[in-house]
Amino acid sequence: MTARPELPKTYDPAEVEPRLYEAWLKARVFHEDPDPARPPFIISMPPPNITGRAHLGHASTYTTMDLVTRYHRMLGENADWIPGQDHAAIATESVLVRELAKEGRTRNELGREKFIEIAWAWREQYGGEINEAFRRLGFGPDWDRERFTLDPALSAAVIKVFVDLYDDGLIYRGTRLVYWDPKAQSTLSDAEVEDEERDTFLWHLRYRGEDGGDGLVIATTRPETYLADVAVAVHPGDERYRHLIGTNVVLPIVDRAIPVIADDAVLTEFGTGAVKVTPAHDQTDYEIGQRHGLPMPTVIDFDARIAAPLWRYDETPERRAPIDAQAPKMAPYAGLDRFDARKRIVADLRALGALVEERPYHTQLPVSSRSGEVIEPLLSLQWFVRMKPLAKPALAAYRGGAPHFVPERFGRTYAAGLENIRDWNISRQIWWGHQLPVWYTPNDDVIVAHDEDEAKRIARERFGIDDVRRDPDTLDTWFSSGLWPFSILGWPEKTPELDHWYPNQVMITSRDIIFLWVSRMVMLGQRFAGAMPFRTVFVTPLVFDVHGRKMSKSLGNAIDPMDDLVPRYGADGTRFGILRQMRLESQELRFDERYCDEAKRFATKLWNALRYTCALPEEIPGANVLPPREKLTVADKWILTELRACVEAVTRAYDRFELGVAADTLLQFGWYTFCDWYVEATKAPGQHATRAAVLSFVLNAFVRAMHPIAPFVTEEIWQTLPHDGATIVTASWPDVAEIPSFPDEAAVFRSVIEKVEQLRNARSEWAIQPKDWMRVEIPAALQSERDVVEAIATLARAEIATYDGGDGSVRDRILAVRGVADTAKLRERYAREEKRLEAEVARSEKKLANESFVAKASPDVVAAERAKLDEYRRELARVRTALDALPA
Repeated sequence: MTARPELPKTYDPAEVEPRLYEAWLKARVFHEDPDPARPPFIISMPPPNITGRAHLGHASTYTTMDLVTRYHRMLGENADWIPGQDHAAIATESVLVRELAKEGRTRNELGREKFIEIAWAWREQYGGEINEAFRRLGFGPDWDRERFTLDPALSAAVIKVFVDLYDDGLIYRGTRLVYWDPKAQSTLSDAEVEDEERDTFLWHLRYRGEDGGDGLVIATTRPETYLADVAVAVHPGDERYRHLIGTNVVLPIVDRAIPVIADDAVLTEFGTGAVKVTPAHDQTDYEIGQRHGLPMPTVIDFDARIAAPLWRYDETPERRAPIDAQAPKMAPYAGLDRFDARKRIVADLRALGALVEERPYHTQLPVSSRSGEVIEPLLSLQWFVRMKPLAKPALAAYRGGAPHFVPERFGRTYAAGLENIRDWNISRQIWWGHQLPVWYTPNDDVIVAHDEDEAKRIARERFGIDDVRRDPDTLDTWFSSGLWPFSILGWPEKTPELDHWYPNQVMITSRDIIFLWVSRMVMLGQRFAGAMPFRTVFVTPLVFDVHGRKMSKSLGNAIDPMDDLVPRYGADGTRFGILRQMRLESQELRFDERYCDEAKRFATKLWNALRYTCALPEEIPGANVLPPREKLTVADKWILTELRACVEAVTRAYDRFELGVAADTLLQFGWYTFCDWYVEATKAPGQHATRAAVLSFVLNAFVRAMHPIAPFVTEEIWQTLPHDGATIVTASWPDVAEIPSFPDEAAVFRSVIEKVEQLRNARSEWAIQPKDWMRVEIPAALQSERDVVEAIATLARAEIATYDGGDGSVRDRILAVRGVADTAKLRERYAREEKRLEAEVARSEKKLANESFVAKASPDVVAAERAKLDEYRRELARVRTALDALPA
């Protein structure tokens, strides 16, 4: 007999998980090379920021990537999950600026070169923290292929794309409205702007008619920008203002006449239905200004202070003159912070009688996610990408079916972004990142080149000089991220990885960056790699607390998986608990920690089943060996049938990204079907000949099906059982063709379970102690079904007697099984219960008959007492019925 391993009494994730992960790393089980003989399954890991710390969003999104990669590897595919990190330009620079401030230093004092040196040192020291968290969570990307967005090869790809787009006329330098962070002193991408709920005011201001009439009243939340107003807009269908369209009104304080115009962008239900138009300080106003050819003066500078009219947009002297003439009247506000200016302007408008109303108003303000500063829309000279020519083929591909979104509704989000796309501001006024491959001559002639040598050569050829200076700005982080699926495979070089692994099979991400990232990967992938970067986009749900609130430190509901979950439940418990709460039909995962606790107890349950299996006196055969079919019992045939159904359901669920369904299916089978029913059934005498082999076979197949979700406990169980191969990571997916199915016998055993549950209910009703045997009578015609009788006796802890009868099918005979109560004990118990309930009824009736109680007690208390009396009466009637039903 083969020696059995000594298994610990309890499964300890803290001991098992780091040991197994280290073994996986040593064996390089996550590494793959391109293999044209096998179908590829490639995922490009969305590169987390080097400033990042693993949060619940990572735990849900990245666990999904690990799951599907492990699954497809077990299917025999050329599966590789390629990891990497994003340099996170503004996020990293913001952290470093704060750290320098603690030391009393500034970025500018250090200079660019020294600051970049510090940034690289910081990345080396702290950039690996999130990778360590990923390892603790059991994630298995191909660490040998880890990439960083500032790696030399990836940087070269970024420069090539920039130069090519510029040469094709798709990158240009121009003055447009951008999101400006006054604290970070840089433009921001949409992803770096968050809407925060704030309480403010809605001010109603009267702009009188140029003819001396009443004019109209506008509504605004930003009176400080009214100095740059160039028009008042109303909706063309708004009857209240139709007579004023084409007339002029006068700005108070500065006394400047501006036109009343009609534009469909105006919301008639907002405020008064008339809005001030300040094209240099609001995106909607900017678009209105472009449509109507309005001048665009700026009155807030890059430090968010009031300035005399600034002209960042090309304007004729004739259009500038009326506004410049008002500069002296703006002088009292010059240099004020925008919010201080707001207070003074409101006070001055009140004094002039132009402030009609000031009402509290709850709104959303755009805030920099990096500095916390309220962002300022400003006109600025920046670098942009023309997006419509890139969006057109991407939109056509989507309408042709690529990429496919899961859930499908997010395809509409993707398409809407492409349909309404605006030019992309790609320049940032920071140092950490990809510096623009742009140089200028002393006359500010623009040169775009791959490197400085090429820039000097171009300068000599075009301008007869080689004196050039480089643009200090860097690229938006999303520019390099947009190249990620093909740049990490070696593009623009022709590599085996690019040849066999592009396009990827799936991109897994969250809904908030579908437009910011997914669409840009598609547009750039189509243009430069010649194909859609991935066939499928799976959108994971956002994670909220159990009450549906966003998690935040201020609310006290933030959960750190590395501090709060993994130490308590292990990586498996954390992963299983999160995934079990994911549903395709919902994009809101209301995280409930109890699921993680249940998952940990599930691992313990499986461990105990393994210990039971290994402690059996019977020999366990080699891997995946079953006894001959004719020797299998009805319980064996039932569990094998259920195993096959489980594997089929889990396979379907994994293929459809129905991960919560897969987790539920595994829990239902593993805990209840296998542990609670089959393991207990194997204690019947007739099971001894087959149980070791069947238990081993089922456990082996089951842990392989569960491995993608819970990799550690499944590996530990699989390694303990007879198995083929070095690790479950590279084991084959369970083949349902090798799992026999016995529908008829399985139906019989389900009838056994149904009857045993009835008998267990009777035990409870009759107060039979768990250690005591229950008397059960079976019809004589059932005696020939030995497996069935033994199963009932074992599972119901029953002493079996027979009675005459039992015609019909096996199921009919099973359902004819009946428990036999100890009449004397039951009569005694029911009599005690009858006496207790009679006393409760009498007490409650007396209480409710007391007029003082009914008069003084609250209506809720009286109603509760009446409800209790009704319940006592129902219980008393039930007990009396049961007493009457007992034989004499």
